[in-house]
Amino acid sequence: MPEIQAFYGLRYNPSLVTGSEVISPPYDIVKSDDLHMLRHSDSATNSDRKYNASILENPSPTPAGYEGVLTNIKKWTEAEILIKESVPSLYLYEQIFKLPERGVDTDKNSKYRRRVLIAATRLSKPEDGVIRHHESTMAGPREDRLKLYTATKHAISPILASVEDTNSEFLNLLNKDYGSEIFVATDLSGVEHKLWKISEETQIANFRKVVNDLPATIADGHHRTMTALSYLDNAAANRKLPSYAAERFALMGLASDQDQSLLILPTHRILLEDSAPEDILDRLSGLYQVTESHSLEAAWETVRQNANGPVTFAALGLTAQGKNYSIHLLTARDSNQIRSAMPSQLGAAARDVDILVLTSTILRPIFDIDGAALAAGTKVGFEENIHTVEDAIKNKGAKVAFLANPATIDQVQAVAATGEVLPQKTTYYYPKLGTGLVFYPLTGRVN
Repeated sequence: MPEIQAFYGLRYNPSLVTGSEVISPPYDIVKSDDLHMLRHSDSATNSDRKYNASILENPSPTPAGYEGVLTNIKKWTEAEILIKESVPSLYLYEQIFKLPERGVDTDKNSKYRRRVLIAATRLSKPEDGVIRHHESTMAGPREDRLKLYTATKHAISPILASVEDTNSEFLNLLNKDYGSEIFVATDLSGVEHKLWKISEETQIANFRKVVNDLPATIADGHHRTMTALSYLDNAAANRKLPSYAAERFALMGLASDQDQSLLILPTHRILLEDSAPEDILDRLSGLYQVTESHSLEAAWETVRQNANGPVTFAALGLTAQGKNYSIHLLTARDSNQIRSAMPSQLGAAARDVDILVLTSTILRPIFDIDGAALAAGTKVGFEENIHTVEDAIKNKGAKVAFLANPATIDQVQAVAATGEVLPQKTTYYYPKLGTGLVFYPLTGRVN
């Protein structure tokens, strides 16, 4: 079970900067246009955007770029733009948000509130089963993040993990009143962020006791987790680390799996190079009932309604692309037949994840797209908005696309419990935890 500790966080000084000017999306989703907006304003000289967290999170991938992050941290600390806690603390972090526009009206006006606990969380290897992983990682991002860790000696953005909170004890603690916020911001996408500091020893002890009894699974931030483990290995190889050395812990936001605002959005698949073979409908008909649809919204609504079975996909462009692209619904004829068609090495839990069904029964056997091709990102695009998928088929030269339901929290945790991992882009937890709430020094000790 995960061990959490309070830590000496480094955070923005709310009396000197405006939260909305310094908060940033994490490095893996921020776009170049967003970076320009985050770092510049009409009055750049007077704007707090010159202290935006993206400057620390997204440096130029060069030795000078990485080292410049530490230079900025030191300069901003000397100017008291950043302040370090005088006592070890945990942090309650709240996000208030609406679902992003996904091309459907369902739930678009509903407002959600998600709370997580930000804590220094003791690192352990995936095979130890203490904090379980559900997604594989790529070497490039791991190397980039390790260079940043090594040069700056700080973790800039938190990892998100879900804990199996069957009795909602953790959720109840998260939802208590902790006084006045120390940080408030609204980001470019309209998500509101609030942060509370928890330094009272009894409150810290309550969180530690509850979380220590709950299994945990990495939800978002597998590359950051593996980076932290590599950093720990390097540090331990060079000197003897005390048990509570900061290097032995990671900056992690822990969420309750009973929180209805812990959401996973779909990541639809867009085939960027491959056209469907002429006999595609015949090849699909063995496992799927294939029916034509004349409405993208109606097809997607059918897919959503079948989230609990039978497995259903909407396929765009199987027989026609461009302005008059085709839409087909693919509905599994028999769930046992689907499971039998999937790779024998997959466990029972993984066989119930729709995206894995899509990969195993359609993308791999018909289009020769396997996990490696998905990871490379050159043959397949990923998108959560159905109309962006449609635009790729109608106007941008994509050949085929598939709309699929996302994995559920229970499915992710069940797969992780077996030690299996899913391909990249299987899950998209929304919203991502922001960067800029609190930074984690990788020197000294926690608590």
